[in-house]
Amino acid sequence: MLTAAILFVLVASGVHSARTGSDTLTIIGNEIEIIDWMYALAVLFVGVLVIARLRSAPALVIQLFKRARGQLLVAINILYVLVLLVAASITPYIISEPEIQPLRAVQPPVWSSVPETALPICQATVSEGVCPGTMSAPFGTNALGQGMIKSTLLSLNTTFQVAVTASVIAATLGITVGVIAGYYRGRVDEFLMRYVDIQRALPAFFVYILLILIFSRSYALMILVFGLISWGGIARLVRSEVMQLRTAPYVRAARLSGANSALIIRRHILPAITGTVLTAVAMLFAKFMIYEAALSFLSLTDSSVASIGNDITTAIGREAGDPTLDPGRSPKFSWTKFPWLVYLPGGVLGSLLLAVSLLSDTIEDLLDPRE
Repeated sequence: MLTAAILFVLVASGVHSARTGSDTLTIIGNEIEIIDWMYALAVLFVGVLVIARLRSAPALVIQLFKRARGQLLVAINILYVLVLLVAASITPYIISEPEIQPLRAVQPPVWSSVPETALPICQATVSEGVCPGTMSAPFGTNALGQGMIKSTLLSLNTTFQVAVTASVIAATLGITVGVIAGYYRGRVDEFLMRYVDIQRALPAFFVYILLILIFSRSYALMILVFGLISWGGIARLVRSEVMQLRTAPYVRAARLSGANSALIIRRHILPAITGTVLTAVAMLFAKFMIYEAALSFLSLTDSSVASIGNDITTAIGREAGDPTLDPGRSPKFSWTKFPWLVYLPGGVLGSLLLAVSLLSDTIEDLLDPRE
């Protein structure tokens, strides 16, 4: 009941934001960004499920750590994803948004250097017409003079918020529909699967592009579209697994012993499909990150919100210096002369996608209850 209530509030908040075109929500007298509120609800939803699972089977966590410890690559991927997730999530709360400093624009990282004439002002000591990087901005600065580390973490936070929140909605709906269709079969199964067929013919990426012609561009709308339209694949996968499990000897024994359907599903079926579901959710999570970055790159989201796609868009074909100046007065640059503007946010996103993809191949083995 608690998780159902959290999910309902999550979806209702997104619908309210999309209909009113508001990016904030008033909670107990405080203005909260809608994307932050939806992300907090998604994390709470996952937290409730994880805590409930740990209380019912604490030995599972110990067993999981033992299996992961024996596979170095898996352990490294898990650690890398967790570090980025935590760092990106807490960054907005421990540091303020970097100020725009036109005179610090496109400063090189410590391992690189650029011609002095390509910069508004070199922040280091110029040697033979070349400006080296400094430790004040070890990874360089972007076209607005903001440190690349801070700006990339803030941008990654938005990508995480969209991907995690949409994945929670899609996974919940997909698991629910898949379990109902696979366990009860008959007309219920036929009706739900026909709906899934129709839904899968509507790509969420293009549905969002069509809906922004009606509603304003917002991350709340993006999350709703991704979450409410992308669960068909998970539903079919879960249905297939449940159809096999419902005839398993231990499930039939539980049914003959008098256990009701709800108890059988909760105690015997859901734990057995956890690995399969998490594998599918990991792939869906990676897809949502790519979608968000692509839509931001195409300027189909709120350009005032920091995101990986917006960072790359800003770096390509834009101008350095003060953005308030007339375009003709602001010094132009080519991003190929300042590759860190693209390589850092693009590299973080690419390495994260690689880590998640590698994890998706091993999650099912780690959580297999038969091992």
